[in-house]
Amino acid sequence: MNSIKDANYYFITDEGIEISPVEQVEIAVNQGVKIVQYRRKDAPGKVLYEEASQISDICKDKALFIVNDRIDIAQIVDADGVHLGQDDLPYEVARELVGDMILGVSTHNLKQALKAERVADYIGIGPVHSTETKRDRWKELGIQGALKIAENVKVPTTAIGGIGYDDLEPLSRSFDMVCAISSVTRTKDLPGSIKKFETSFKNYKRNRL
Repeated sequence: MNSIKDANYYFITDEGIEISPVEQVEIAVNQGVKIVQYRRKDAPGKVLYEEASQISDICKDKALFIVNDRIDIAQIVDADGVHLGQDDLPYEVARELVGDMILGVSTHNLKQALKAERVADYIGIGPVHSTETKRDRWKELGIQGALKIAENVKVPTTAIGGIGYDDLEPLSRSFDMVCAISSVTRTKDLPGSIKKFETSFKNYKRNRL
């Protein structure tokens, strides 16, 4: 059975590239990724359902499947969990709705992280750096700022936001997972980039232990 503890590189689908989300996930899982998040903001419910159904099949017994925002889609396709941001449904309410499903929450400062860990199975911490794939109002934390938050929470953590390959080693000192989107998905070699991030972060974590 897949567990968050087995995850290293947290893959999030990128709707800004030509490769479809379903194909992206298939590549990621084939490269050994243990957790994927399906995030798509610009598609109607029917498309979300159809793609999420296919992704659920791809991930079965291979990787944890997390749906961004949409609790209804996650439940319908029997996903492993759902991920919410600070502007989504309050996570205390979401926990009641999802039951035993995995609940992930995005956080941007220590206060939010400490509040989220009361109900979340894992938390995202960022943005570590500014990023083109997701512009929001939260200020850049920097490596040290992100590490400080991760060191003060008890649930598994993933760093996110403008992360490049050179950030993996320092982030591995306190983070359980790391998420990089554009520095991975917008390269000429998607399989190779995914494999590089998955294997490298796994090795850095092993060295830490």
